[in-house]
Amino acid sequence: MIWTKGGLAGAAMAAVALLAACASSGAGGRAVQIVQRDGGCTPTTVQATPGEKLKLVVKNESNMDYEIEGIDGTKLEELIIPSGLTRTPGYTVPDGPGIHKLKCYVPAGVSTIIEIHAGNAAATAPATAPAASGVSTVAAPAGTVVTATLADYTISAGKTDVPAGTVTFIAKNASPDLAHELAVLRAKGSGSYEKLGEIEALAPDQSGEMTLNLTPGNYVLACLIVPGEAGSTVDHFKLGMETAFHVGP
Repeated sequence: MIWTKGGLAGAAMAAVALLAACASSGAGGRAVQIVQRDGGCTPTTVQATPGEKLKLVVKNESNMDYEIEGIDGTKLEELIIPSGLTRTPGYTVPDGPGIHKLKCYVPAGVSTIIEIHAGNAAATAPATAPAASGVSTVAAPAGTVVTATLADYTISAGKTDVPAGTVTFIAKNASPDLAHELAVLRAKGSGSYEKLGEIEALAPDQSGEMTLNLTPGNYVLACLIVPGEAGSTVDHFKLGMETAFHVGP
């Protein structure tokens, strides 16, 4: 999933996304409580029935803004839950037994993988999650183009200082066997970040692109894959998979 954010247009799109999330709050579905705290999210496992409708009641009790989204093929659109607030997105469990993963996290910070176990999930779940095979792209308008090569565990960008405005990122995963992603994070101070967009898990030798409208400031290009996501057993960001990026006036 790729999303953009910038200026008044970005704010409007964020508001629309929030209203859509509230509208699809899983009315009539079973309520599942998810609590976000400074140390992570609970519970880490949810039992469900194949085809069941769930109303995820996500409460942020931390001092940080959290995000929650589906990973490894789980279809739950990314949603921001600001500190002190509660959001209630709806999720319909696919038919048939299986394990479906949600990533509950602070960008470049604490992260928890929540597994929804449907039916006889243990008998049907793969030993490791496969890397995502589909890549969403956004047609690149006129503006700055930044190419980024993803490796184990580095990001090499063709440009690290660009003018404000439309910036298109083209990422290629050069790893021989690991999935990687490209996230654009804006530094907020005190070591925290706001994620403005991402190209989700790319399989080896796979490419993807996204276009964002960036304002002046300090940014970080990073891979935010964590243990339990896309077959990984390590936190890519903590292993140094990041690079500084600056947007000038």
